[in-house]
Amino acid sequence: MKPTKKKQSQKTSAPQFLTKADYICISVLVFIFAVLAFFRLGNTLIPSSSYTADTSNPDIILDFGKPTDIASAAIFLGNLGNRHFSLSAFNETTGSWDVFTPDTVVKSVFAWNVTSINYPLRYLGIVALNEEAVINELVIIRADGTPILPVNAGDYPALFDEQDLLPMANTYLTGTMFDEIYQARTAYEYINGLPAYEIVHPPLGKILISLGILLFGMNPFGWRFMSVVFGICIIPVMYLFAKRLFKNTFIAAATAMLLTFDCMHFTLSRIATIDVFAAFFILLMYGFMYRYFTEDSLYRASASANQDAFPPSKVYLPLALCGISMALGIATKWTGVFAGAGLAVLFIWYTITHFPGKQTLKLFFFCCLFFVAVPLAVYVLSFIPVVGFTPHSGLADKVIKASQYIFTYHSTLVDTHYYSSPFYEWPFIWMPLLDISSMEGMGKMSSINTMGNPAIWWTGIFCQLYVFFRWIIKKDKKAGFLCISYLAQYIPWIFVSRTTFIYHYFPASLFMILMMGYTMLHIKEHFPYGKKVITAYLAIAVVCFFLFFPLISGLPVSRAYGLSLRWLKDWILVV
Repeated sequence: MKPTKKKQSQKTSAPQFLTKADYICISVLVFIFAVLAFFRLGNTLIPSSSYTADTSNPDIILDFGKPTDIASAAIFLGNLGNRHFSLSAFNETTGSWDVFTPDTVVKSVFAWNVTSINYPLRYLGIVALNEEAVINELVIIRADGTPILPVNAGDYPALFDEQDLLPMANTYLTGTMFDEIYQARTAYEYINGLPAYEIVHPPLGKILISLGILLFGMNPFGWRFMSVVFGICIIPVMYLFAKRLFKNTFIAAATAMLLTFDCMHFTLSRIATIDVFAAFFILLMYGFMYRYFTEDSLYRASASANQDAFPPSKVYLPLALCGISMALGIATKWTGVFAGAGLAVLFIWYTITHFPGKQTLKLFFFCCLFFVAVPLAVYVLSFIPVVGFTPHSGLADKVIKASQYIFTYHSTLVDTHYYSSPFYEWPFIWMPLLDISSMEGMGKMSSINTMGNPAIWWTGIFCQLYVFFRWIIKKDKKAGFLCISYLAQYIPWIFVSRTTFIYHYFPASLFMILMMGYTMLHIKEHFPYGKKVITAYLAIAVVCFFLFFPLISGLPVSRAYGLSLRWLKDWILVV
């Protein structure tokens, strides 16, 4: 009898969401960005011991042993900024103090501040005019540019114990820059139980900054560390989002690559401000909302699905994770509320068109927990580390008063800033934000600018127009998802009257990049040489990134190089 072959099973397994190629692409992009982001991130050693001058002991009297021409004083402030000091020299002839600078202001916290003296003296008197001033180190500079140690330095050991930490050039590597003077300082205050200075945003972002400080100390590397971590993590989130949207490894990699080499993403990942945290949670929440759409679609496509049953846990889970991400975003920055409004539009749009009335009602009750109760709880709990902003009775009262202050501050803020820009200028990179620019040795400049990659942002404008066309004219629902997501991050700024900057566009730019992914997918599918065109474009974007790299990373270059990249008349990328 002839043996018979066993009947092969007709059942095939579902294709994997992520393939080996996906993991390789994610790993390569994360590795490249991590290397670039940690490169010259900041010093790990800055003055840490401190001397406090207060109303009971405001005077610092330094004796240099003999009359000396003093040029300046380099003061490394502690956590209290905008300190006022009076400078005087003792007149041995008259036996009195001659005040030559009645009020000099030392501004930046956790940074070196140089105050001019230019006075011949033996005794230097420094009088703190505020109720309290914290100085981590004081270096006195002679007229010939060399440091001099007072003969009575032993009377002030905390002021003169870290003289070797005075840098040759005072750059972002050695202290705070831009809003770090508020947010890195507040993170330090949370750790030490001190009154919080920056209370114009919810606390979670500063709590995250404080984790890096706890790990590496109160130094530039420490207070920027968590920003880099979140800047790295947002890349795989973008990749996974793009892979779920476009179901194509090449396009997902291309989309994540645009984020990896976007100048603004790079800069905001290397500064101790809360913007990269908020953007991470916003992208994450929209990724989970889209997963809710796709999980439900897969459920409905199943031949065995009971259409009258309440959706399975695969639908609950992404909604719950979406709500938790929204909670973390709002507890970081109120722009999370803008994002939440967009989520509400998307959720309502999808749910009422795909579920019967009874199921819709159950889903809405489920979302009341994760989109109302959980965000409220996370927001309230995030205020636990906040100390001393105003008298209050209990945590709830603290949160209410702080939230009232946040709203009042942002709704009434009227300020002028050279680098501010209105919302309609952001997509065009009309006004980059110069975070810091300082002299290095050999005539080099070290500058850090917050700006988009021109090759990405300017191309992105045309891609946005195409996606809006696909939504409005072609009724493409995927294009509609991207457009609503983008508008939720951008449209609210039209109605914001306070001073705004280009970095406020960062969350919206993430969805602009996804729109570019959508456009690249259509180019790849409809043109024979589409993949080659996209590859060439990606190469141009990478070249443009490295062209601007010195001006977004603080890498020393000549001033002429910075001026050569002034592609628009209002760009001031070096000073």
